[in-house]
Amino acid sequence: MRIGCHLSIAKGFAAAVKAAPPLGANAFQYFTKNPRGFRNAKPLDRVDAERGRALMQELDLVAVGHTPYLINLATPEEELFQVSIDALVQDLVIAEARGTYGVVVHCGKPKDQGRDWGIERMQNALKAVLERNTTEGVTILIENTAGQGSEIGTTLPELLAIVEPFSAEQVGICFDTQHAFAAGMVSPDNPTAFEGFAREDFMKRLKAIHLNDSKVEFNARRDRHELIGQGHLGLAGIGALVNDPRLADIPFYLETPVEKESQYADEIVTVRSLIH
Repeated sequence: MRIGCHLSIAKGFAAAVKAAPPLGANAFQYFTKNPRGFRNAKPLDRVDAERGRALMQELDLVAVGHTPYLINLATPEEELFQVSIDALVQDLVIAEARGTYGVVVHCGKPKDQGRDWGIERMQNALKAVLERNTTEGVTILIENTAGQGSEIGTTLPELLAIVEPFSAEQVGICFDTQHAFAAGMVSPDNPTAFEGFAREDFMKRLKAIHLNDSKVEFNARRDRHELIGQGHLGLAGIGALVNDPRLADIPFYLETPVEKESQYADEIVTVRSLIH
């Protein structure tokens, strides 16, 4: 099984690749650029990207990028809408250069425009991105949300509606366990009973899982991750997910609130100890 974590690329992409195996990770996620802003993004270092790409093949690693949090593909604000599209187009280029198979982007917030409007707006954004996309082998991965504010993508029908117009190679899904739990999608008693795991139209698009415990209770509608086994999903819930044979070929990425990256080694050991 591929189990990894989110790693910083502050020292370069190749450095992040080297950091993964000592943590017990055979997969990792990274921010494509500054997660909290669009401005002052460093230009892509293609030499570093190629070095990291070669190292990933040598070390048998896979990786996904994660877009900045400010991207909102469902926003009613036209300037932010266009900037978000531009940023995602650029992120696909970055991911391709680094040999990473996907770019994760959160479902958007349509504010007071309503959920149906937000779904259509997000589809239009994705169409605009794909029309400009020049990359090959990189999939946009839509991430389900916890349901804070006006976030869409908090139910299975909404997720499937967003991605439906596109092929699974163009637009897939990244499933966050904490968001799903907080949104009421994944039950604390039986998380693997989530309907999506039994549906081909969902599973053919499921390319990544964010494996996170939850600081908040079921259906709390808040995005609050917790260390593995210390939250409301607990070891039993996390264990059920990593032992579900339907998920065995999907890379799991931890985004738990460690104080420093070295602590991910303990988190990964905990997850692997649950697998039987």
